[in-house]
Amino acid sequence: MTLLYLNLRRFHLPVALLIVLLQRMPLLPTAITAEFVLGTGVGSVLKGVLAGSAVMLLEPLHAQTGATPVRLDPGPRGLPAKATVGVPFGGGFAIVGAPAGAQSYEITGQIPPGLSVLNLNGDTVNGVSVSILGTPTLAGEYVLQARAWRGLNKTLDGGGLPFDYTIEVTEAPDAAPSISSQPASLTVLDGSAVVFSVTALANPLPTFQWRKDGINLNGATEATLNISSVTSDDTGNYTVVINNALGRVTSAPATLTIAGAAITITSPPASIDVESGTTGMLSVTALAATPLRFQWFRYRTGEGLRILSGETLPTLNLASVGESDMGFYFARVTDGNETVDSEIAIVTVTGGSSRLANLSTRGSVPAGGELTPGFVLRGDGSKNLVIRAIGPELADFGVTPAMADPTLALVPLGGSTPSLINDNWEDAVNSNQLASTSRTLGAFPLDGESLDAAVLTSVSLPNAAGSKGFTVQITSKSGAAGIALAEVYDPDGTGSSAQLTNISARGFSGLGADVLAPGFVIDGDGAKTMLIRVVGPTLAGFGVPGTMTDPRLEVIPGGQTFSIASNDNWGGTAALKAAFQTTGAFAFPDDASLDAVVVVRLPPGSYTVRPAGADDGTGVILVEAYEVLTP
Repeated sequence: MTLLYLNLRRFHLPVALLIVLLQRMPLLPTAITAEFVLGTGVGSVLKGVLAGSAVMLLEPLHAQTGATPVRLDPGPRGLPAKATVGVPFGGGFAIVGAPAGAQSYEITGQIPPGLSVLNLNGDTVNGVSVSILGTPTLAGEYVLQARAWRGLNKTLDGGGLPFDYTIEVTEAPDAAPSISSQPASLTVLDGSAVVFSVTALANPLPTFQWRKDGINLNGATEATLNISSVTSDDTGNYTVVINNALGRVTSAPATLTIAGAAITITSPPASIDVESGTTGMLSVTALAATPLRFQWFRYRTGEGLRILSGETLPTLNLASVGESDMGFYFARVTDGNETVDSEIAIVTVTGGSSRLANLSTRGSVPAGGELTPGFVLRGDGSKNLVIRAIGPELADFGVTPAMADPTLALVPLGGSTPSLINDNWEDAVNSNQLASTSRTLGAFPLDGESLDAAVLTSVSLPNAAGSKGFTVQITSKSGAAGIALAEVYDPDGTGSSAQLTNISARGFSGLGADVLAPGFVIDGDGAKTMLIRVVGPTLAGFGVPGTMTDPRLEVIPGGQTFSIASNDNWGGTAALKAAFQTTGAFAFPDDASLDAVVVVRLPPGSYTVRPAGADDGTGVILVEAYEVLTP
């Protein structure tokens, strides 16, 4: 059993998930400082900031370099950095001093599962220091080797001074729940989204039950409580009961208060698609009893959230729009007392080229069941693909229960016989090439002896006007239930004549970690128009049992929490029916069905389709994303 640090939030980003989690991990409060002089061409001082007690196994180094003795302040040398399974860890080191400090490092050796070297690219960290963050998942002693270089990308002198950084990970004792961070009281505007959260230490894993005014809230059984749009009925005192086999504890009450909405946005900014080099305009209209002030913001992949300096009018003018202007915009409106953010407007630019470069689906597979993502290729020639079914590796990221031994099969659409099958990725005849290609694509590495499944394969396509579909069938070798992650990568780039044009995933979607969470990546310098559907009720007409009766969908940019497109009931509109026909998506027989659909134009970046059931409903759904091709 492990001591679990719980600050759980819903997460939706299938490929970038681990980095986001690690960036949010707090560092351990205790640290020691280690300094020693390296008597070599680098001529520098090694200074490490290590969580707990640090170790630098320096005797071999001293023998090679004749370096001066190590000075540790405080504490004795030769002790490893201490870490505990399930407890966030933070450590690292840096070369500083005369004549110049290090600018890059070569990192090899062992990293405890659950930890990651920040900003590691291949085996290289560019920067003056090395940080190691995460939550370890497996006990043991792990030794990381490092070499320092005076220039970026392992250039200039250096590289001949190896030193070791040892992390000793121990199991944690059993413990009854204890709250380290209480839920906070909130005062919000009517209609705002609210999140209450609690942070607790416990072993074994506890359960959660949120209460409002002492009454249990149905389905509120995670470390966070989300209320998408508060009303006066939601005001009151909220507590959470945390329980495991060793005890239980109830949080302090957090009060939810709704303030009067003094500002009303009557006309939010509308999304625009602008011809390159021309002018675009966004505008917002708001009403209030007092004068209003405005501030425009933009979120862009790779840039983050940015205040647009000087843009303080209800209208935002974009002159000579180019690729760098694509992104997600909103206006913040205030009267000095209250502040309201407008809805998101998407700015895209015509022209440029882009492709669907990656799809991923994380889902909970019931005992004896399967996760079945699919994709369609259009074009001619052949297409190289990396296809992965991840189970055991998810456990290193804290996902439970991860599928212990997944098997993947690639089946042509409309067929029943797999064109290939893989159980363990190392059994693939081209496993070395598979590993190197995966690294190039930015896919997280698989342990050498893991039971995850993966292949690097090539499929042929009929002709430039044709298409070919495939289903990836992921099952548990033992038949046991578990969470699996399916990934399909296109390593060929935009120059290939064959491209991914649509993706799909069918499976059970529950609550929390059991939500079916498909995602995709748009790569290039152009935008794509996407048809995105979450099908539930219509599936029942095809004889699928246990379907979700009323699904909703949201489209979320990678690593973010805000929605850029959403729908509850599709409405049977003519525009959506035309998109179905254009993409080849099957028609819905009932215009009044409760399936969810959006058509949205998206700039390059990663996206997650987040489904949810009305009133926390669960069931089998089909999630689809189609590229809408324009003449």
